[in-house]
Amino acid sequence: MLVGLGACGDAARAPAIGFTYNWGDTGLESAIRAELAQATSTGGVPIRLVATDASGYGAYGSTPLTAEVQRATQFAADPEIVVVVGPGGSREALQVAPVYAAAEMPMLIPTATSRLLSSAGPLAFRLAPDDSVQGEFIVAFADTALHVQRIAIFYVPDEYGIGLAAGAASATAARGMTLLDRTPIRLTQDCLAADGRAHYDGIAAQLARRGTPDGAVIAARTVESACLTRALRARWPRLEVFAGDGVYLESEFFRRAGEAAQGTYLVAFWHPDLPTPESRSFRDRFVARNGRLPRHGDAVFADAALLAATAIRDGGASRAGVAAYLRSLGRTRAPYIGITGAIAFTADHHRPLWMARVAGDSSLLAARR
Repeated sequence: MLVGLGACGDAARAPAIGFTYNWGDTGLESAIRAELAQATSTGGVPIRLVATDASGYGAYGSTPLTAEVQRATQFAADPEIVVVVGPGGSREALQVAPVYAAAEMPMLIPTATSRLLSSAGPLAFRLAPDDSVQGEFIVAFADTALHVQRIAIFYVPDEYGIGLAAGAASATAARGMTLLDRTPIRLTQDCLAADGRAHYDGIAAQLARRGTPDGAVIAARTVESACLTRALRARWPRLEVFAGDGVYLESEFFRRAGEAAQGTYLVAFWHPDLPTPESRSFRDRFVARNGRLPRHGDAVFADAALLAATAIRDGGASRAGVAAYLRSLGRTRAPYIGITGAIAFTADHHRPLWMARVAGDSSLLAARR
């Protein structure tokens, strides 16, 4: 079910942002609804957030991907929705981009990193660096900061994992480092179950037959990365482990990785310790509303939604007006200054990447691209 979020006197006629965050996860939706309501209360144009209810993807399709396409079809057909934020995953973004392109709908893509999105068309606006940039960043840090020379790369076999692994492998070769292994791992395989634990232990044993690594790059998400970190560090306790942006530092990571989590490196698009006023203000408001620190993906999604609202207010409440506004950033308009930094959509504008080192139950900033 689609739900319009926002308060105004005539909400049904207010321009709307289509918001496609995680299925059934409404915490960020609530935070952004409050941000939009605050802007309206100070005289801004009322803007609705059209999102999903908490029932999850089952109301739209038999799988999350099928549901994502169905939701995109509904958004595209709604004339009051003038811009879409999301989805976050590379595979999902690639699947729905043609739907939005056919409807001439601008699409802000917060966290998807596949380089294939560069061919998604002129109405797809990406906020995250692509996988080749992230792979180079990880390997460069491993080489220059930690003097890693023998690397193993592990990835989930989807657009995110394959792309990030390819970027890391290319950077490894360019730097003359040794690539010991490049191995796929099963999607959503959980080491809390015995068969899952055996799967990851088997991967570590396979790597041991190829040699002794001093670094491992994991292009997977939270569960797979935590489980593999545990298995690798059980065999090599001093191994440097680097995980891509698909990992969130939360309880499910610590529960599976255990003590092996300590000292691992995670790539992020934002970090709650960043000192800018925009970042600190967002962090504090989010904690007050949700009772937890925002994840780096939360910050980029919030930036995208607030940028969409600005585009509606300053560029016009139409799909064409929003698209023209977004294209103007870094050209005829200054970049938009958001929670995660400056945002523009020109070829020479570089979005930041951060490397954070896990310490205790949080992480410390270690490097910036």
